[in-house]
Amino acid sequence: MENSIHPEIAYLLGALRDATADIRKAKNYEIKISQKEMDWLVLLQKFFETHFGIRGNITKHVNGAVILRLNGKDVVNSVLEISEMKIPQEFWETPKIIKIQPLEIQISYLRGFFDAEGGLPKNPGNAEQLYLSFSQKNKEAVRFLRKLLIKKGYKPTNITFCGKVWEFRLARKKDMIFFCDKIGSWHKDKKRRLEMLRNRIVFPE
Repeated sequence: MENSIHPEIAYLLGALRDATADIRKAKNYEIKISQKEMDWLVLLQKFFETHFGIRGNITKHVNGAVILRLNGKDVVNSVLEISEMKIPQEFWETPKIIKIQPLEIQISYLRGFFDAEGGLPKNPGNAEQLYLSFSQKNKEAVRFLRKLLIKKGYKPTNITFCGKVWEFRLARKKDMIFFCDKIGSWHKDKKRRLEMLRNRIVFPE
């Protein structure tokens, strides 16, 4: 397929929803992703090295955050071009390259998006309400994910504006189990919590 991309690149384009860019022409070209999950940034570092030829640097900070930084005019411009990143994020729609991919490549993008910006209870084992959520300041970006899940047979909630972001949820038990089994997460903490959520649904006390 012309313009087809690797699933790991699609995942990165979703994961970049957690990123910011600092561009000062002729002075600074930097993309940075801040997280508390070191293992996730190491995974992204591997994908960037494989597909963009740059590892970037991971640094730890006193507040517990870990930051992956990518520097260099050429590589930063390449990432910005394919991701179509816009700052502020309310102007950042789904990248055009993602919209023309086969469904399963688009699912890789959705997984990366979930790992960056998706939500679920911090402790699904004793949470009063179980859910998976997708939120973003740009409504089109959320609408694209919702339509994608519908194509896969899910029945997400309607999109609502909540806390300055657009959001929808998967709240049906069948959908949450299907998400855990078929899509899942590559983010260590979210993967752990998805397993707890699935066990809570399948083996209720």
